[in-house]
This record gives sequence, C-alpha cells and structure tokens, in this order.
Amino acid sequence: MNTGTATIILENPEALKTVASAGRISTTGGSALEVLKKSDGGRKDLQLVGKVLSSGHRSVLEHQTLSIAFDDVSVLVEQFAIEFRLASFTVKSRRYVDFSGAGYVVPEGAPEGFDKRMEELFALYGRLLELGVPREDARFVLPYCFRSNFYMTLNAREFVHFVCAMLYGRGSRYAELRELGASLKAQFDRLYPGVIRPEAAGETASGSLPGAFCAGGAVEGSARLVSKPECGPLLEMALKFSGRGDKADFLLTDARPRELELLYFVFAVRNVSLSCVTHFARHRMQSPLFMPTLDALARGNYVLPETIAAIPEARAAYEAAFQAQGAFAQEMIRLGLRPEDAAYCALSGHTADILFGMNARELLHFFKLRTCERAQWEIRAVARQMLAQLRACEGELFDGYGPSCLVTGRCPEGRLSCGRPRKRGEMEI
Repeated sequence: MNTGTATIILENPEALKTVASAGRISTTGGSALEVLKKSDGGRKDLQLVGKVLSSGHRSVLEHQTLSIAFDDVSVLVEQFAIEFRLASFTVKSRRYVDFSGAGYVVPEGAPEGFDKRMEELFALYGRLLELGVPREDARFVLPYCFRSNFYMTLNAREFVHFVCAMLYGRGSRYAELRELGASLKAQFDRLYPGVIRPEAAGETASGSLPGAFCAGGAVEGSARLVSKPECGPLLEMALKFSGRGDKADFLLTDARPRELELLYFVFAVRNVSLSCVTHFARHRMQSPLFMPTLDALARGNYVLPETIAAIPEARAAYEAAFQAQGAFAQEMIRLGLRPEDAAYCALSGHTADILFGMNARELLHFFKLRTCERAQWEIRAVARQMLAQLRACEGELFDGYGPSCLVTGRCPEGRLSCGRPRKRGEMEI
C-alpha cells in the first residue's frame, strides 16, 4: 500500500493547561483565571484529564484543537474524512486544478493489471482536456484511487472519534485508512497518551459488499422532498417566542435567523456523481446518509456532461470507460483484490444517492451558494429542483430563497460574477 501521509501540523501543546482547567472548574472554587493558574501542563494535568475522561466527561477535550495536512492520500480517504461534520476542511479543487499528474494509490494486494487500467483512465482524462472538455467535467473519469490533498481542523474530542473510526470502526476495512489512523494515533499519543483505544470507538465495522457489478447507463440527478414541517404555524410561534414580531421576511437577511432552525426538511437525492456527493457533504449543518462508494460502482450508472456529449469522440471514450469499469472491478476481485478495495475502482462520475435533512437556516445558505450561476452545474440543477418543490408547498417563505443576489441584492463573486443579478419573481427554477 503506497499511501500518502496525515500529519498534525498545528497542535498547541499549551492547550493541555486549558483542557485540565476545564476538568477542574466545575468542582473548584475561584475564577476561571485562578483555576487556570493551578494547571502546569505536566503529568498532574494529564492524570486529571485521564480521570475526567474515564468518568465519561469527554467535552473537556474540545478545548484542544488540531490541524491535519493530508498529503497525497486517495480521494476515498477524503470522502471518508469530510463526512465528519464537526470539522473544517479545505480541499484542492478538481474544478480548477489540472489533475493529470496527480497520481493514484494502489491498494494492498492489487493484482497485475490494476496500474495499467489506472494509467488508461488518467490518459483519458488528459485526452478529454485536449478535446476541449472543461476540467470540472473531465474529472468524472478519474478513479477513486487518485491522490487528494487537503487540510482538516477539528477539536480533540472529534479527532478521537475520527481516528477510532479509522482504526476500529467503519473505516477499518480499508488498509489505507488504518495506516493513516495508526499514524495519527501515534502523533496524538505524544499529547494525550492512552486516550485513543478500541473501547473509545463507539462503533464497529459494518456494511455488506455487493455481489455483482453492473454496466449501467447515463442518468440525471433528481431530488425529492420527503418530509417537511407545517412552516406557517411553527414560524409564527417561533417569532412570537423570540419577540421579533410576526413577519418572517427579515429573517432572510438577518444575521441571526434562529427561528429558521426549527423548520426541518428531509430530501432524497438520487443519481448524483460521487464528485457531487462531496459538494453536499461540505455543508456541515445537516444530517446526511451517503451511499457507499462501492455500491455506486456496483450500480454502474454515471453522469454525462453536456460538454462531453457534444463531442462524439469524447462521448464514445467516456461512455466506454464507464461501461467497462464494473467488469474490470469484478476481474480484479477474481484475481485477488479484496472486495472492499474495489471501491478504488469507482470513477468520480459514478452516481450515488443521498438522504439528508437540513433546517431552513442551512437551506438558506445552501441555496445562496448552490443555485448561483457560478455553482457547479450538477449540484445547481439538483438544488433548483429542491427549491422548486419547497416553493410549491411553502411559497410564502421560500419564494425569497435563491442565489445571494436574489436574497441580499448583491453578488459575492466579485470579478467572477455572471453579471445577471436575479430578483424575486425573476428566478427560474
């Protein structure tokens, strides 16, 4: 396994004093600063933190933050990481950066022929670029073993959860995640020895493996509103309770529209590319369930961008790549590839389903970004379907939702603006 690395690049060892003080303050007299003076950042503080954690009070770890640089790991690792919502991420964009030379991770025990196929897919990516296909569309042929680089920042409590999931939970089926998890554990042990252990995992590895891989076809993404609240009465009650009147229009531009958080909506999104799934996952304030990458490969369906469909040579090569990939994965398994590692054979354009819930405040943020003309075309189309359904059933509130120009009257894109600001009533969905 030729994995990349995961390196803690910012840890602030002085934070131990704050973590220990957090463990003391609820049972110790004196002010916050007086309690802090009792911490020395040494063995006594570590013993105290260990005692507090053993009692189940893990919130003290939230006062320690960590930043991680993931260097040349597979995009499969990236997908796993960004599903942890109590963290911040910045990822190298496949819409704007040329990934011709990105390289790829070879899973442990990959049979002969794996490298050859990956090289063919990277060559196809380069050929699509030469034919005039934009990078954001050519990327759909990149296999899910291609190398990714990103930063992740999170508090130590979520870090422990993250690493335990890599070592002992749902990520442990992949050798790459286990190796990266072991490296992160060793680095964290220098700060808080013994905190990461199997019993801290809280989850076990699970999930069935597909029995067959299909050669699917081109599909378009769709969204369906699954459940919603009675917005009018609930919003009226929330506004009265907060003492902010009985009109909701101001909430769309208010700095603290807490009332909108009480309105919760569930959507089922089908047949969006694995690349598009990452766009959804980056919205932190939601409750999502994602289809496993391996199941997306097994189903075999894929997106077909208009830019590729318009070029006969590009379309033929593109569709041939997707039609062949399921059979390739099946052959790799027959030759000895572990079935779970067939996920590395998925292409970024293979489609998956998502079930997620967002409150109306997060939906306001989501639509400001994702219905904008600058948004990636695939998620923009799905976002507009979502908004159309919300307007159809709750128009009084959602007629005011849309891109930033419609909601706030100004465009945040600067020189990249489309130059066509929308106003209420003018937004076509």
